[in-house]
Amino acid sequence: MTYAVMGGGNTGQAIAGYLKLNGESVKLYTRDPQKAERISTQGLEVKGIYSGHVDLEASTTIDQVIAEAQFIIVSTTAIGHETIVNQIKPFLQPNQTIIFFPGYWGALECERILGTDLITEKNITVAETSAMPFVSLADQAGSVAITKIKYNVLISTLRKENQIAPSFMERFPQLIPGESVFETSLNNSNVVIHPPITLFNAARIDASERFHFYPDGASPYSCNYVEKMDKERLEIASRLHVDLQSILSILNEFYDSNYPTLYEALPGLFPTGLGPTTLDYRYLTEDIPFGLVPISELGKILGLATPYTDSIISTASLLMNSDYRQVGIRFQGLTEENLRRMSVV
Repeated sequence: MTYAVMGGGNTGQAIAGYLKLNGESVKLYTRDPQKAERISTQGLEVKGIYSGHVDLEASTTIDQVIAEAQFIIVSTTAIGHETIVNQIKPFLQPNQTIIFFPGYWGALECERILGTDLITEKNITVAETSAMPFVSLADQAGSVAITKIKYNVLISTLRKENQIAPSFMERFPQLIPGESVFETSLNNSNVVIHPPITLFNAARIDASERFHFYPDGASPYSCNYVEKMDKERLEIASRLHVDLQSILSILNEFYDSNYPTLYEALPGLFPTGLGPTTLDYRYLTEDIPFGLVPISELGKILGLATPYTDSIISTASLLMNSDYRQVGIRFQGLTEENLRRMSVV
């Protein structure tokens, strides 16, 4: 099989390294010419659960990366989805598959940008996952560490008639089929956990204080707030007849654990991860517009109140002087009937 991995960050390098270790043909796209040169000439050292040195072709030229790829894995931040899809659109070949790792509503955005005619004409399969397949960290100097594997990660396709190839599912055995892209995007645990804990620790982050994000930052009150936001997410899913799990259940399934409370699970599962040293970080800039805003907007369309979610969006927007709702996923023009039909395709 041939893969194009779009995005040379932590996830992109981890996925590309993992695929190469398993004998697949892979090309990596990065916007950084120095990174592309370094990886192409020196290769990539994979450490942790999987280990080994791989030779890997990296490039800043999109058409060269995706030209012969059966599978195009988009591993950029959600902010980059629109740009990447617009860039690959002119070079897409028949029968290619685009997968967003993770979704953040990437599949619906992809459909909006490509258009249904092009997707149908070229038989493009569009899919997304509910989470990244690994916990990983690249040192930006030639190595990437894969520290954990996530299990029972959902993957859904935009259309039922276009299913993911069995060969792809065999290569990523931690993936399990979901029913729709509403299920994958609404099951993204990051968006409910990251923003409130970040905001409740805003002063120490703004001061670049060194602290462990979950052991130090996740207090009983902040975890209680996360759980109240989670109830809003679950209520929206129930109205749309989308199968969702609580955040605690998702985490326990990802890591094959059995924590009784979220307050115990977060520091137990992530005891060493440091908090960000700036508020201009994906926990706000990605998880709010592409995670919490869609939940809030779905609530508006369905007539369901989301006060805890709305408060985080408003507070973060005011704090950061950025209108996260304006730049986020808003489902403009859709009705409750439209959403119900789309969520059970």
